[in-house]
Amino acid sequence: MKKFYKILFLLLASCSTQDATRSDALNLGVLTSKDYSDHLASLGPTYLANDSNQEIKLKKESSTYLNEIYERIVTNNESLLKHEGGPHFHIIDNKTPFIFSLPKSQFFISSGLMEKYLKSEELFVAAISAEVLKSERNIYEKNTIIPLGFISNEQLIRLSRLHPENKYRVNEWSYFVLKRAGFDATAYLNWIQVQNRNPLDFSLYLGDAVGASREELLFKNFMSKQGISAIEKKLNEANSSKSFYKLLSNIASKK
Repeated sequence: MKKFYKILFLLLASCSTQDATRSDALNLGVLTSKDYSDHLASLGPTYLANDSNQEIKLKKESSTYLNEIYERIVTNNESLLKHEGGPHFHIIDNKTPFIFSLPKSQFFISSGLMEKYLKSEELFVAAISAEVLKSERNIYEKNTIIPLGFISNEQLIRLSRLHPENKYRVNEWSYFVLKRAGFDATAYLNWIQVQNRNPLDFSLYLGDAVGASREELLFKNFMSKQGISAIEKKLNEANSSKSFYKLLSNIASKK
């Protein structure tokens, strides 16, 4: 077990810092990685203040449900995830399918993604797991941010997007995070396949349709190494909890 966490730490540390040396990274001078992380986190309120990013008000039971998923993931991965403060989930009224995170446990999910693609609880949790991992481990690439007093949906999605090699690593460790939290980790393959099969809808989120195909192939190879047959699994929507359906209903009603 100690060896597992040692390898995990080294890979994630590499994933979260290697892009500081990329040619397109922001030259931060004396700014530390924490400085950049704090600045990136501050973009959340700015994003929500934009009138075009309308947030759907969550009912108390929906908020409780989302918080419980977060707590289950984090508390079962305490050696990996920092668990600094409570999570902040924001459902954005937008037909474009996307999910992204910012540091300090800020999570943003579009109504379009929920209504069109995340109709199964297993798939929903799989998508969230990667963002929890990114946020709690501060796995974000350094990019130039010009302060304009506002930030668009497209800009923030691009800022939160990872270089393919980093994304591949996040996919693998999301599998372990799900497994240790007692969720169906194989559903993560379905999440990758949803994106790969709908490249136009996920073009902004993915950035590269060719990369999405390679992402699926590499994750299948990874699953095979875990002794799991990397075949598509049919996700049964009927197995989803009542709380999940109430969340979908909350989003559909937009109030």
